[in-house]
Amino acid sequence: MATLARPRTLARPVQIADRWFRACGLAAVAALGATAGMLAGGAEAWRVPFVLAHLAALLALVPLGFALVARAFIEARAERGSAWGAISGVIERYPLVTTLVAATFVTAAVSLSQFEGVRWLRSAANLATVALVVTLVVRYLRSTRT
Repeated sequence: MATLARPRTLARPVQIADRWFRACGLAAVAALGATAGMLAGGAEAWRVPFVLAHLAALLALVPLGFALVARAFIEARAERGSAWGAISGVIERYPLVTTLVAATFVTAAVSLSQFEGVRWLRSAANLATVALVVTLVVRYLRSTRT
């Protein structure tokens, strides 16, 4: 039985990245809960689940981010016909998300640059980064509701 080849899309990789995001996201939330419990209980080893929460969040967000950006870029390139056109197409189609992602990169860079520098600046950059990432995650979860 012969089958026709379907054009390659990123539907399957995005689905896989979404499942991975949800699993790692739950692990991150659980690790943050453990951290909070340990801090409330006065346990000294709270840093281990805290670091694991950050690792789980990173593992959740990076593959999903790459898959979503790749899908947006491929769709825009199909419409515009060139890589440069695709970049402007993504920015035009998703202006708020593009701005939030760019701001996240800037605040994360400021936070990393101030690791042993100005403490209040690092704290403000950390808070801004978390707020931006949470905003992006909430927007994504709302867009995937069925």
